[in-house]
Amino acid sequence: MPDRRDDEQQEHISTEESSLEPTRLATDPSDETPARRSIPAEGEDDDETWTNQPAKGASAEAEPSDDDLLDDEEEQDVQPVTRKVIQNGRDVLCEELPSRASRAKLRLKPHLTCTLAVELSSSGERFIFDWKGEEPTVVPAAGALTVNVENPGEATLVDSIISLTEQNLMAVRSGDLNPQVAMLADKIKVKGKIGPAVYLFNLIAPRFQQ
Repeated sequence: MPDRRDDEQQEHISTEESSLEPTRLATDPSDETPARRSIPAEGEDDDETWTNQPAKGASAEAEPSDDDLLDDEEEQDVQPVTRKVIQNGRDVLCEELPSRASRAKLRLKPHLTCTLAVELSSSGERFIFDWKGEEPTVVPAAGALTVNVENPGEATLVDSIISLTEQNLMAVRSGDLNPQVAMLADKIKVKGKIGPAVYLFNLIAPRFQQ
């Protein structure tokens, strides 16, 4: 018969061995390392890709394209166009008149291939409009002026001499004075050829009156 005392000793030994096993602690999910290596599937590159890193080929911020950079360069190159403020008769004749004549070249140059003198009677200033060349020019006149083709003498020969006050010139430019009506009322006096003088005022008056 098996000894009962031996059986009790074996049970006591088994109990002590079980008590010596290490105790497993519950794992807190927050203690786990967030970065874990993903296992590449077959056929994929065996590069190390971490779940807390951007995927291969992705960037944190989108890089500007070549078109965006080109647009930025064009915006920097573009400068606002500054136009001179027209304040008096000199500005009208020397600054504005040549610019308007160049824009109306195809329409008016055949009628203005000549030399015209404009005299501001209120200030005594005189200017010469010359469009016999490729581009129109306006320069201050020096010396005597004449329309006498047969005997010009030492005076500068022009096709027409237009005389008016600076106030009337500014009124024509603003549209308050019709140049043809002003000629009939002697507010604008023309010596020499009338035709070129009429076309010249087409460049000075607003477009809706042309």
